[in-house]
Amino acid sequence: MDLPAVSDEERHGVEYALSSLPWPCLSAILRFLPLRSRIVMSSVSMHFKELIQKETLKDVSCLDVNDLLTSFGATPGQQANNILAWAFRSDLTALRSIAGSGHSCLEPLLAACQLPMGKATLSQLTSLHLDSVNQLQDKHLLELITACPNLETLALPGCGKLTDASAAAISTALPRLREVNCRDWAALTDAGVVALAVGCHDLEDVTLDGCFRVGSESLAALARSCPRLRRLSIAKSYAVTDVALEALGECGGVLEELSLRQCPKVAAVWLLGRCTRLQAVDLSGCANVTGPSLLAMLSGCGACLRSLQLNGCMAVEGGSLGEVGRLCPSLEALNLRGLALQDEHLQELAASCTNLRSLVLAWCTKLTEQGLRPLLARNQELRDLDIEGLYLLTDPLLDSLAECCPRLARLVLRMCHLFSPEAIVRAVGATEVRSLLVSGVMDEASTTDLVARVRQVRPDCILKW
Repeated sequence: MDLPAVSDEERHGVEYALSSLPWPCLSAILRFLPLRSRIVMSSVSMHFKELIQKETLKDVSCLDVNDLLTSFGATPGQQANNILAWAFRSDLTALRSIAGSGHSCLEPLLAACQLPMGKATLSQLTSLHLDSVNQLQDKHLLELITACPNLETLALPGCGKLTDASAAAISTALPRLREVNCRDWAALTDAGVVALAVGCHDLEDVTLDGCFRVGSESLAALARSCPRLRRLSIAKSYAVTDVALEALGECGGVLEELSLRQCPKVAAVWLLGRCTRLQAVDLSGCANVTGPSLLAMLSGCGACLRSLQLNGCMAVEGGSLGEVGRLCPSLEALNLRGLALQDEHLQELAASCTNLRSLVLAWCTKLTEQGLRPLLARNQELRDLDIEGLYLLTDPLLDSLAECCPRLARLVLRMCHLFSPEAIVRAVGATEVRSLLVSGVMDEASTTDLVARVRQVRPDCILKW
């Protein structure tokens, strides 16, 4: 944390003013400070150290190591080690969640498993999130979860050395588990996920992205063994087929979010029509999904759907879009990146799709303002618009944003060569744009000038070029 420079006289003055308050009042005030600020304060003032340690740490329920970096000095890795070591020495009776990333987190966690205070803290945890702890192995995880029997959330994304043995250990040691994240466990197979499904019947949220050895058998087991499953995500798996969709359609009655990104063997999405509570579906990269199959799915589950991601679903014909709007009256996010769309397809969509907050049309290269403008005019609450690579669009489209989408907050214009700097600046000034992506629109010198002009109009705008 970067603290403003103050003189000793000023610091002592502030310290005296605070210390003159009654102890209960001061304790209440300090509780309003972020944990990081309290730790810094206790390290620079002996007067407040005792109060902070004894009184204002009792309500700390969540410890995110990344949020506290620079509070403990040394390198980031050593800081993470110091933060966790401090946590297990402190009397954090309300602590229920620990989150951290990197291999430096492993040593203090394993050390805590051997210490009385550490064991007491670990045993009260309900959530543990360790991201990219590359040295975490099956034997380490077994020791850790044995010390944390009350976990309901276990997220271990990027811990690539974990295998089916870890999944089996989790299924035995954590019967109360509701959420598990196994992203990028390259060695995980169907055997491990089936063990999880059988041992953890209360699972509600499962992430298997990047587990390319996991397939239909796993998804079927989760659907049949976990009746509360409401969110399921798997990406980049050639082993997921329509067999998984059949099981999800039969048993996934409470499923609300489903992501099957880049699972190219998925085709018969009509089997998901019985998942009537679905609110978000991501089929990005599922190139075998056709328009009729998609519409059959939406005829069953479209009523509640709020997000539909069809990025790269090249077999979905543009003529299906009119029905998408009619079948999904609550749709707020729609991604059609790369689809072969014509202006008339967007005009048909505009007739029934009026609640969009996010719209992605990147690289639908045949679109012009004749098709896009009616859709924008019917969705005036739009906040996020991505029209990258729509190189037929011209300035009148940007000039219409003030009237059509006055609340627009994010705008992607990459590779739209016909837009002028003047029109881009006008669009930023006439809307609420706070994020603007403009690479490939003009040459380097003109882009530099555009960035300066945009910052004059909207100083807090985040620009990428």
